[in-house]
Amino acid sequence: MISNNFIWIFNLFLLLLNNNTSLAHKTIVKEYGLAEKDWGNPCANDAYRLPPENFSRDMVNRLNRDVMKNEDIMNDEARLLKYILYNYDKAVRPVISATIPVKVYLGLTLTHIFNIDERNQIMEVNIWVEQFWGDERIRWDPKDFGNISKLTLPTSCVWTPDIVIINNARDFSRGFVETNLHITHRGEMQWAPPAKVHSLCKLDVRFFPFDDNICFIELGSWVYDKSQLEVLIVDRDQGKNAFAIDSFMENGEWEIVNNRTVSHVRQRNGYYSTIKFELHLRRRMLYFLYNIIAPCAMLSILTLFQFILPCESGEKITLGLTVLLAYSVFSFNIAESMPETSEAIPLIAIYLNAMMGISGLSVGFSVLVLNMQHKGAGVSEVPIWLNKLCYKFLCKILAVKFPSKDNITKTSCDSNNYRLTLATHEFDVIRTKLKNESDMERLREDWHRVSLILDRFFFFFVLILTALTSFILLIICPRYAQRAFDDV
Repeated sequence: MISNNFIWIFNLFLLLLNNNTSLAHKTIVKEYGLAEKDWGNPCANDAYRLPPENFSRDMVNRLNRDVMKNEDIMNDEARLLKYILYNYDKAVRPVISATIPVKVYLGLTLTHIFNIDERNQIMEVNIWVEQFWGDERIRWDPKDFGNISKLTLPTSCVWTPDIVIINNARDFSRGFVETNLHITHRGEMQWAPPAKVHSLCKLDVRFFPFDDNICFIELGSWVYDKSQLEVLIVDRDQGKNAFAIDSFMENGEWEIVNNRTVSHVRQRNGYYSTIKFELHLRRRMLYFLYNIIAPCAMLSILTLFQFILPCESGEKITLGLTVLLAYSVFSFNIAESMPETSEAIPLIAIYLNAMMGISGLSVGFSVLVLNMQHKGAGVSEVPIWLNKLCYKFLCKILAVKFPSKDNITKTSCDSNNYRLTLATHEFDVIRTKLKNESDMERLREDWHRVSLILDRFFFFFVLILTALTSFILLIICPRYAQRAFDDV
């Protein structure tokens, strides 16, 4: 019971002592018109150490005694904070000699790619900007402050480098979240604020959707030149790249092929050192392969079917026009997936237009074949050059065979059925009429054969043209889309 009463009386004594000290402190602050919030804020250096002119030395001593009394009940971290910020001016570079530049080591961690806008040439990403530098004005012995060797405090309390994104695509604010930074007892500063940034990125859409692109984020000081502040590439443990992608969340449209970090010097009313964090990006093709290229391949097969369709069906032109119309509607639907730019024509657009051209050419071939099919209704003979081209050249190449003309049953006045003595004029008329009908039948047969040969030739021609166009545009050309960092 006595022990408990003693503890209760001791706690009451400490409470009264603290209240009296705080009351005296508030009285002085109120009497001389000082901002009370500034006296309690260790980062408000000017208000804490520069009293007004009407503040007498006696009042300063009284206030310092109150502060010292409060320090008796402060923890080690609060005492350390007051110690390192004493007479600290955050507007001055943290070096003893003004001729020495502050060395700031930069690292970058990429966490996510939100979007890459081909039309506006903008890359939107989420990053952590890791900044390391030394402050020569901050030193303490951990033994004097409860073995505290590391302290966390707001960035508003100390000097921080004015690192900005040089190739920013939006407003030129720093864009970093004002997180706290870490300080060690040797003055080593570490600050890694996250940021969602929009950087300019020159995209090459000539080989879309098989394109590779090189994008970068350039960081550097906006005010201090190289003689005042020098940015360097941070040296990570185990030789890891300063541009870390360990925390990167995979993107559905782009994959990271490679990344690197390079130093750069810009000349702008002086020399300014910057760091470029470069990304080698490659577009994932599965979406475009399934939604664009595969439907185009199926339409190309339908284009070939119109040459297999017999001329007597009367549907060759209808099928060709239907495929051509399908290409047109399909091209309008996929136009939204293509980058809206006039600097270069995307490869997929060239492929679509080529397939539409082949489809239109196929319709023209079908019209020509149908025209020859009905050519025999007239009296024109098959031209000699066309006859030689079809029978002596194309038939051998295409392996087309027809029954010999000698085996074709034809009506002839020399036939046994007509070996009659035509004694009258009426029989001469009948013979002439039958001969004319025989000639017209022969002409129709000749033109029909020529149309079949040309129809077969146009089939293989369109087949080879489609395959060759697809091979060049979808297989050969994408190989030239692969880029390297040196190609930038």
